[in-house]
Amino acid sequence: MKLIRLEINNFRQFYGKQSIDFAVDPKRPVTLIHGENNGGKTALLNALRWCLYEETTENLLDAQNLLNKHAARQGKSTFSVCLQLEHENRLLEVRRVKAQNSHKSNLHVYEINDGCYADRPESNPNTLINQFLPKEMSKYFFYQGEGTGTLSSQNDFSHIKDAIEKVLGLTVAKTTVKHLNSIKTSYQKDLKQYDTGNKINDILTRKDELVASLAREEKILTRKKAELQNAEKEYESQIAKLTRFDKTIIEEKIKLRSKQIQLLNNYKRQHNQLLADKISKTPGWALNTYCQKLALINISGINTEELNKSLRYTVDKQLLREIIENKECICGANIEDSSTAKYFLEELGKHAVDPSLKRRWDSAINLQDKLRKNALSKAAMEKLLADIDDCEDQMQQLEVSIQEISHTIIDSDIDDIKVIEKAKDVAKSKCDQLNKEIPDLRQKVRRKDIDIKDIDKQISSLSSTQPKAQKVKRLILATEKIMRLYEDAINSSKEGVDQILLNKMQSLFNQVAFNGYTVKKDTNANSGSFTWAIVDKEGKRVAAGNGYQAMLAISFIVALIELSKDRSYNKQHLLTPGTTAPFIADSILAFIGPDNGRELVRYIANKVDQSIFMFSQAQWTESHTDKGIRHHIGKEYNLVQHTVLAEDDFGGQYPTRLTVQGHNYNVVHFGSDFDKVTIEEIPTNA
Repeated sequence: MKLIRLEINNFRQFYGKQSIDFAVDPKRPVTLIHGENNGGKTALLNALRWCLYEETTENLLDAQNLLNKHAARQGKSTFSVCLQLEHENRLLEVRRVKAQNSHKSNLHVYEINDGCYADRPESNPNTLINQFLPKEMSKYFFYQGEGTGTLSSQNDFSHIKDAIEKVLGLTVAKTTVKHLNSIKTSYQKDLKQYDTGNKINDILTRKDELVASLAREEKILTRKKAELQNAEKEYESQIAKLTRFDKTIIEEKIKLRSKQIQLLNNYKRQHNQLLADKISKTPGWALNTYCQKLALINISGINTEELNKSLRYTVDKQLLREIIENKECICGANIEDSSTAKYFLEELGKHAVDPSLKRRWDSAINLQDKLRKNALSKAAMEKLLADIDDCEDQMQQLEVSIQEISHTIIDSDIDDIKVIEKAKDVAKSKCDQLNKEIPDLRQKVRRKDIDIKDIDKQISSLSSTQPKAQKVKRLILATEKIMRLYEDAINSSKEGVDQILLNKMQSLFNQVAFNGYTVKKDTNANSGSFTWAIVDKEGKRVAAGNGYQAMLAISFIVALIELSKDRSYNKQHLLTPGTTAPFIADSILAFIGPDNGRELVRYIANKVDQSIFMFSQAQWTESHTDKGIRHHIGKEYNLVQHTVLAEDDFGGQYPTRLTVQGHNYNVVHFGSDFDKVTIEEIPTNA
């Protein structure tokens, strides 16, 4: 599935008709949407979900009122979302319209050929939608990073097996097996009419009792497994609390934090000194650079030979001028205007030397020689700037590490260790009890399953003596064969999937995480369940913060999308699981730092056929996030908020301007007639 165009009408913040054309170029498959808080990002995500499934995300406020408030005040009562998409070379348009007071919406799906809509809509629109993106799978393609969205950042992966089965298309397959089993049972009951001695009837009655008992015990077994998993989590949680409460460990953490704080302060001092050096040395470097330019000026063009010839006498021209003006020689004799002495002095002055000029000339020659010997300042400048960058990188890494250690220390602030000990013992006792009960229940389930299969054999044997029952018997055998095919397909589809997902998640961490963190699989031997955990280079679990927990959740989703895409083209199984669909992410970098965020969006853009990212300016930066996906962006939009407030009343609630590739765009329009949001396209070539 590939999204082509979205059109919304009077939906939430969007008054009237608003539209988005999504990026479809395989080389530039990313659509980037800018929007501030309450600016319509979540509304767009919900418009897509509502159009396809008539559902919204859990954290959507006032989810029952999807009609735009201004449209409602104007007396309009309907809102709609229209989505054009391509699936298996078919261009389809999904339209959902609803009246505010109606309990049900109207859904139609039309095929478009050569720009013309089909005369009639598809007869089963929901079935068709679930073919290109099943409803139970959709939550993994619609990600919300803030609030209670698709997956929280708390690393709760209790849904792993469920998610894998949905992506593999096993939910429908398992339902089919159950349905086939009920059909088989109905066929066996049909044999009663051919049962002359009531033997089959007695056996079927016994089977019904066993099936009912088996169903009850399977439910109990499932519940006990879930209880065991929760008890083990509780036990591990209490052990972790005890570990955090351990004074020795906390003291080590505090010492480590103190060392890192001291090291950070050293780097800060070094950073301040480097900045001071930069400020103090920059004028000198600039002067040095200017001097280098002066040293390159060619002064040989001045005709010094002609100058020397014209100045034949080493007489001070200034002195001659003063004698003539004062009419008195330095010897005390008077100089009359018409005297020979004055005439002689005037003639002498024509060829006299200006000492100041000669000194300046000599100084210029000497200075140029000196300037040529000065060293260039470029290398020193580059080294200082590199030292500043290195210092800032070290400071950033230390700040992250200190924050994580502080988080661990804060969690260790527990009032009463006895409460933890008691909770630990209760959880351990519960685990021990369940570990005894579950094997017994498994044995009972296994025994009843064997008894039921034995009864089926008896029924088959008895029916073979009744000629009229042969037809029903063949139907039963055919049903059993189909059930075995489905069960084999289910088992082969699941084989090795968890390792495939783990490899894909580790690939993401290898590219995105800069501290050597990666993912490993933790399996519980008793319950058979497993989860993902963040580990360091040595494979030890780490107490990662929200950013890495969010990255872990996202890595699982991206791995599922990749697996789904791979399986959609897989022809080796009886089932045709998987799908190809876009990844739609609202605030994906809510807890993730800029450097990790840049690499994360870059990774997703390279791995997913079509991506739609929605960011606020707090999460999207030209220096980081944009660099990760700029060359992949095919379409870009700005969600502009129109407010009745004046700019002074607005009070800087969030940025009012957006800068993309050196061009400024309005984020807020003040003094509007009413509050609304409009979608404005940003040219991708700026």
